[in-house]
Amino acid sequence: MRKRTLRILTCCGIVLVLLGVFYAVAVALAAAKLRRAYAALEEAGRPMRTEDVIPSAVPDTQNAALLYESAYLLLKAQPFGEGNLLGRLGNWKKSRRDAPDPNEPAETRRLLGLDVVEQAVSMVKQGSLRPACRFDREYEAGLEMVMPDLLDLKGLFRILQDKAVFEAESGNTEEAWALLETQLRFADALRQEPDIVPQLVRIAMVGGSCMTARELCETALPDRKCQDDIERFLVAYDDVSPLARAVDGERLLYGEWVFGLSRDELYRVTQQWSSSYIPEIFHRARFYRMTFKPTFLADHAAYLRVMLEAAQQFERPYVPEEMIAAEMEIFNVQKRHRLTALFAPATLRVKEIYLRTAAHMRITRAGLALLRYRETHGALPDTLDALGLEGLADPFVEQSQLLYKETPDGFVLYSVGTDQKDNDGTPRQPYGDAEFDLPWRFPSPE
Repeated sequence: MRKRTLRILTCCGIVLVLLGVFYAVAVALAAAKLRRAYAALEEAGRPMRTEDVIPSAVPDTQNAALLYESAYLLLKAQPFGEGNLLGRLGNWKKSRRDAPDPNEPAETRRLLGLDVVEQAVSMVKQGSLRPACRFDREYEAGLEMVMPDLLDLKGLFRILQDKAVFEAESGNTEEAWALLETQLRFADALRQEPDIVPQLVRIAMVGGSCMTARELCETALPDRKCQDDIERFLVAYDDVSPLARAVDGERLLYGEWVFGLSRDELYRVTQQWSSSYIPEIFHRARFYRMTFKPTFLADHAAYLRVMLEAAQQFERPYVPEEMIAAEMEIFNVQKRHRLTALFAPATLRVKEIYLRTAAHMRITRAGLALLRYRETHGALPDTLDALGLEGLADPFVEQSQLLYKETPDGFVLYSVGTDQKDNDGTPRQPYGDAEFDLPWRFPSPE
């Protein structure tokens, strides 16, 4: 009996030793993966410290954010119906052209003329002339960091858009174009924000400025100085580096924060981010599995690889097949690594959003130059080469220029878009999935 017990204990000891060896080897292999992932980031020249992505402090007298915040707080303090004046005028989704109430444009025009709105717009103008913009955010708070009030900023931007168009319709074209310049400066308020969502809002604002410029061209062209300023803004904004930097910021401010949490804090955060339909017992079991040290280290390494790929993807030419392959690879990584799946943002599709805006920026630059050329020479040029502008390549097909055709009363200027096919300048139809381009048709069709 004693010999049998001894044999059992010996076997158990051997099993425990083997498990310990396997565990040590698994930890060592996972740690090696993590070291290689960090080494790959360093070799690629990506930022490695949070200090590298956090915006620098700005003196109050130079900080545009303070005036922007004062402007939207002023309008939010004005009650209107069941909400406030900013909510009424700054509805980003409401179309000015498709308003169901025929009296709405007149009412909007009246509200835009209120003294309090003029005061808010003046604050935005003053802020847009300041040399820097930094919002009051706790960048060390990780996923608990509070976003700037993006909806309120978008609301102010919509007010600038509507006011510019109404000023043009009233014959105040110089003020209308001045408001367009304010839009462009205001759109850049979020350039330094080191995360994806503010960058997406910034991209939407820059794209909105391009749409405003096209609307104003239906009334009058900007003067030469204003056009030169617009050209300078759009060239400067045609830059993918803020997005790549935002991916690095997500990694340093959010990802490293998550992987550096204590076990209890990580449980709380993953519980918040996981589906509320998962029973507690299953969530806890999954949590123990993903925080098993070899699994946890391998997950951390996978997260770093995904974020490096996302940052580098922004800096490569647009090749749909490569993007699909990269998405599939990332999807397969996320299936195996739970924390990576939870906290790695869907950044690859953001590239397409950026490229659409880059196309609109280049189209707007070329369209303004075409109209100026016609004003000077009495006719449109045969090709875009006559404009003397650089950087008019189609961002979706970098070896090709934007496409341009003269029409009986104007022109159509377009990018081929994500399908990389020339669809003769056909715009995307509402709710349609047919092939389409990204055009500017001047004058706009009725």
